[in-house]
Amino acid sequence: MREIHYHSGDTIIKEGSLGDTAYILKNGIVEVLKKTEHKNLLLATLEAEEIFGEMGLIEDKPRSASIIAKSEVVVDEITREDFMGLLEDKKSFIIPVLRAFFERLRQTNDLVVRLENQIGGTDSALADTPAGTVRIVGLEKEATAILKGKELVINKFPFKVGRNSSHISDAIFVNNDLYIDDVVPYNVSKNHMSINFQNDQFYILDRGSSLGTIVNGKQIGGQVSNYKVNLNPGENIVIIGSEASPYQFKITI
Repeated sequence: MREIHYHSGDTIIKEGSLGDTAYILKNGIVEVLKKTEHKNLLLATLEAEEIFGEMGLIEDKPRSASIIAKSEVVVDEITREDFMGLLEDKKSFIIPVLRAFFERLRQTNDLVVRLENQIGGTDSALADTPAGTVRIVGLEKEATAILKGKELVINKFPFKVGRNSSHISDAIFVNNDLYIDDVVPYNVSKNHMSINFQNDQFYILDRGSSLGTIVNGKQIGGQVSNYKVNLNPGENIVIIGSEASPYQFKITI
C-alpha cells in the first residue's frame, strides 16, 4: 500500500471519475459529497480507520460520490490488483472493506429517499454541517454503563449503534460507532440504528433491527414499515429495542 498526504480542500475522489483504488483513512477528516440538482449533498463524514472508495476494488463503474479532505489527511491507497493479492492472507484488511461494503448497501434505501426529496438549498456543503452538538446520556443503569457514566458528545454522522458480538465472523457484517453489550433475550440488533444529519435536521434511522427503535414514544423499524423519525430540538428519549428495554437514552440537540 502507498501512503498519500492531502491538504484541506483537496479532492481525493471525484464523482463520476473511474478508479480501481480504495483508501484507508489514517489521519484527518474527509466528507463524502454527492451532486444533486440543487446542491452538494453531504452523505457522511469519515474519520481515522474508516475506508472509502471500496467499490472501486470490485467494479468498473464511475465513482458514485466525491471525497473531499476537510483537514490535513493521510491515507493508505490500495489498488484492485493489490487487493486481489491480499485475499488469501490479509484478513485484517479484508474484513473492514467488506464491512464497509455491506453498510453502504444497508444505507441505500434511505439515501434514495433523501435524494428524491432534495429541494432548494445552495451549492455549498456548508449548509449540511451541523450547527449544534448532539449529546447522549443513559437513563437506566445499563445504558449509563454503556457510556461509562459519562455524557457522550457526537460530531460524526451517521453515528451507528448496535449490539456487540464475540463471534469473529460477525466482524464482516457489523459496523458501529457505539457497541452495546446486550444479553439474551436480545433487545439490540447487531446493526440497530443510527443518528443522522441532513438538510439541517437530525434524525434517527432504524437499520433493520428486529424489535425496532422508540423515539419520543414513536416506534420505527421492527414490525413497523417506517424506519425514520426526526429528532426535536432540545431533549429526546430514545429506547433501543422494546418498551421494556433497559437501553434508554436521552439525546439532546
